[in-house]
Amino acid sequence: MKIIIIASILCFIMIPSKPVYPQETVRVGGLIPLTGRWGDPGKECARGMLDAGKWMNLRGATWGWRLEIILNDDFSEPAERVAAYRKMNESDRILLLYIHSTETALSLLPHIHLNRIPTLTSSFSSSMSDPSKYPYIFSVTPTPLDLSKIAMKFISERSGSKTKKTKVVFIGSPDHFGNHFLDEARNYAKQLGLDTGPDIWISDPASPRTIPLALVTMNSYGPDFAYVTLTSRETQLLLQESNKMGLKTRYICSMRAFDETLSPYDGVLGVQPIAPFGEGVPGMADIKEVHQKWHPYDSHTLSYVEGWATVQVIAEALRRSLPEQGYSRERVKMALETFKNFVVGGLLPPITMTAKDHRPGVESRLFIVKEGKLFRHTGFISVGR
Repeated sequence: MKIIIIASILCFIMIPSKPVYPQETVRVGGLIPLTGRWGDPGKECARGMLDAGKWMNLRGATWGWRLEIILNDDFSEPAERVAAYRKMNESDRILLLYIHSTETALSLLPHIHLNRIPTLTSSFSSSMSDPSKYPYIFSVTPTPLDLSKIAMKFISERSGSKTKKTKVVFIGSPDHFGNHFLDEARNYAKQLGLDTGPDIWISDPASPRTIPLALVTMNSYGPDFAYVTLTSRETQLLLQESNKMGLKTRYICSMRAFDETLSPYDGVLGVQPIAPFGEGVPGMADIKEVHQKWHPYDSHTLSYVEGWATVQVIAEALRRSLPEQGYSRERVKMALETFKNFVVGGLLPPITMTAKDHRPGVESRLFIVKEGKLFRHTGFISVGR
């Protein structure tokens, strides 16, 4: 499945001496899961990207440049995924690539670096932030490791316990997404004086007995907090079962686990760098206007906001990449490395990326569910670079 939108981007009229890409079009490719485990947030992210591109087209068409966003379904079959990538690289000749899934970014690393395509990911493993090893990979949100550290820091500072060590467990899936950061996160928690219990793996949330058995195992340890790294739909099933069992453990969710899907569960916390849809931050004004004009009866989640903000980051990188000399992949890469406290209207934390660190930042807010809505619970908490 492929979705294409053409949108203008604010840039200078130019006559490059050796144009690499057609003057009238700047192409950006994307791989986003539209079905399967990550299909719900993926579809929302894709829609946010397309709406942001359309909005830029309406507001900047007089500049005469178009941003063509080519979004492909991130197929579960590796061969289809590679085929989609090769088409974007060879036929569409994209200038920049966006990948929503960490696993997909990992699988395509050899191709990305062979073709030298600057690639913006939704999130990546902390090991991928080293430009000396992965010079073309960037991210729009902090790594899962940094987000887990923020959660541990919050727990250690605000647990309220003075007489005993606070107990923490990690709940996730036994794949790369669910466990690649765990050793370092667990060590960080111990440095902060927290006790960490057994890791709780949920391999098949749809199975009637999987989650109850996992919660029985968790409850035998008696944790004060559980850090959850499932999808938001899977987390919803977890919380439903936890409520049925009357468990007292408090849940802190990762970025991917926490969104508006969890609005029925008061008191649940989320380490969430992305602003929830409709939050009163400056960058939400255009999103609300677009929503009201184009689809006022639809509902959105913060994944929609992520897609919108991602296009703003892409546009800024293109604006900085010396368009008067003709767009090139290398200049886009170098432009991404010049971001310093770049603000996307509060939709994301301020972004700083350098030639030595491609992480956008190491800070996030925590949100809490209250009366069916997501509310800001803390200011930005940072764990330092």
